[in-house]
Amino acid sequence: MIGRTMYQPLVEYLAIQSEREVTLSFVEIEAIIGMPLSVSASGMPGVWHDTRNLHVRRWRAMGWRARYDRRNQCVHFARDAEAETLWP
Repeated sequence: MIGRTMYQPLVEYLAIQSEREVTLSFVEIEAIIGMPLSVSASGMPGVWHDTRNLHVRRWRAMGWRARYDRRNQCVHFARDAEAETLWP
């Protein structure tokens, strides 16, 4: 695969999920990617849904959408159909 981001392990994690929705805490994401989240990842929602980011384009291509939840320090991932229902 050409181009690798620090979030590639998360992309690979999502690729093998059979559930339609997955919620991961920032701590769980850090464990998956093997390093601390950047300040922007824990403070800026665009890191999780802005398609200018390579990792976002990759999980979107697999049918996943992400919703950043700063208050609960987690990210909710849902397959496209569920995401449209949950987050119109």
